[in-house]
Amino acid sequence: MPQIPPLYLEILQKLAISVIIACLAVVVSRIASRLLRKRVKDDPQMQTLSVLVRKITYISAVVIILVVVFELGSNFGTVLGILGAGVAFASQEVIGSFAGYLNIITGSIFRIGDRIRIGNVVGDVLDISLLRTTVMEIGEWVKADQYTGRIVSLANRVVFSDPVFNYTQHSRYLWDEIMIPVTYDTNWRRAIEIILAKGQELTLRFHAEARAEFEEMAKKYPSLPAVPVEPAVYIAMTDNWIELTLRYIVEARERRSIKGQIHGELLKSFGEETDIAVASTTIDVVKFPPLRMNGPAAEPPVP
Repeated sequence: MPQIPPLYLEILQKLAISVIIACLAVVVSRIASRLLRKRVKDDPQMQTLSVLVRKITYISAVVIILVVVFELGSNFGTVLGILGAGVAFASQEVIGSFAGYLNIITGSIFRIGDRIRIGNVVGDVLDISLLRTTVMEIGEWVKADQYTGRIVSLANRVVFSDPVFNYTQHSRYLWDEIMIPVTYDTNWRRAIEIILAKGQELTLRFHAEARAEFEEMAKKYPSLPAVPVEPAVYIAMTDNWIELTLRYIVEARERRSIKGQIHGELLKSFGEETDIAVASTTIDVVKFPPLRMNGPAAEPPVP
């Protein structure tokens, strides 16, 4: 039986060690994810941390393979220095995106599952990779906060240049408003009673949890004033009508459905009232100007 050359044996040995290290990295990543799932109750935070742990584990496995298997220990610093200089020169965008990734994770700017707006992009975060953030888009040609079906990929470096609006990070609730114009001869006091009653009825299930989340937010930001969660109506007079604006609390992802329910209930209730009229823009034509003809006068028709 021919003897296997030592060089081939060494290559096979290094390949075997590399496979073992890669398998161990996968096992460690899965064990860490299970431990996180038991300790972290917040699903978006758990998912974000799991992705971070998995990436750290895999990167560590690659470094160990390079140092131990391919014997780069003595020259590893030099190799990294040369590689880093080349990457810094040729890949400034990549470095900026990786720095943005570290900023997103360590600064808790947003997590997987959060609804955010960066620049002109609004949507729910699906994934946060080392270089890019993947978002399921909402808005654009679709009215209100509903999915368009498009997946948007953002370079992580945009967090340094554009403001990041997070709809759900500290609280899942936000305020929304509906403006109803009524005529000046309307019984506006009765209209306010109906608007408040319907707003209270359709948003009552949000109040307790929203109040608890805002109280927790106030512990983190002591300067935050106490905020009421009950609906309120504000009045404004204009040249054409009285504006009655309902302000109410709503869960961020139910904004459009709740607004539609409130509009439907108000239309039904106002239709039952004889002294409430919703205003609309009207144009009164006072007088038509006389008709002038530049050409010769038209002859009357011959009978």
